[in-house]
Amino acid sequence: MKISKDVQGSARRLLRLCLQPDGRLDHNLVRRVSQEISQRKPRNYIALLISFCDFVRLEEKRHTAIIRSAIELTESEKIAIMAKLSAKHVGLSYQWDIEPSLLAGFTIQIADDVIDASVKSRIERLSCI
Repeated sequence: MKISKDVQGSARRLLRLCLQPDGRLDHNLVRRVSQEISQRKPRNYIALLISFCDFVRLEEKRHTAIIRSAIELTESEKIAIMAKLSAKHVGLSYQWDIEPSLLAGFTIQIADDVIDASVKSRIERLSCI
């Protein structure tokens, strides 16, 4: 489905209405906005809902740090990582995953940004030389 720029602009404005002063999404407002769109059914409401949901999903990704490590991190390691990330990014939520294929080290992903400090990536870089 092709979504017009007008509909995308409307969805972007609705998303801005759902942001709290600290930049985080107010999930109650997101639910209320999507329910209002569904009930009132304005012109192109399906495209508006799709676009709005896409913007909400992207906004959530911007505020979620996914940390993958080869082994379970200790609480002090987690606190150190959170302190470093919170210095650059405000209001992050954290998701901790274990991925043994990394061999050692960790990767951090925030939206499209990836910080890769894993042994697996270092070995792959060396094998390309």
